[in-house]
Amino acid sequence: MDGSKLLGMYKGQIHIEMNFSFLKDPVYTDEIYLKKPERVKVLGYLFLLALTVYRVFQRRIRQHITEQNPMHGSGGRILRKPTAAAIFQIFKYRKIIVFRMPDGTRTRQFVRPSTKEEKRVLTSLGLDESVYLG
Repeated sequence: MDGSKLLGMYKGQIHIEMNFSFLKDPVYTDEIYLKKPERVKVLGYLFLLALTVYRVFQRRIRQHITEQNPMHGSGGRILRKPTAAAIFQIFKYRKIIVFRMPDGTRTRQFVRPSTKEEKRVLTSLGLDESVYLG
């Protein structure tokens, strides 16, 4: 397949382009100093792995969102197809207090009870709060 045909196929896949748009952000690509080509390759693989985890996370949440039961994001926005970034915003101000006990063990506790949406996200991922506190 020649390069122009391959580029045409790639450009026709807008969803793929949108997924990789974060790579065009100067925060991720500006002034990365890697001396060896192998390290550049590894960094590329790490970006792909991160994108895969991000997309699987987003897909699993979206499978539990319906038109009749949308999610409520930060600022009260109604999310019918939430992005992973919007879901992360729900947890942005989640705080955990770590207590160091006299016997040396540590106990963790949330500062406030989970909101309905936080519980909903954890449930759609097959998790509960004890995962974070255990």
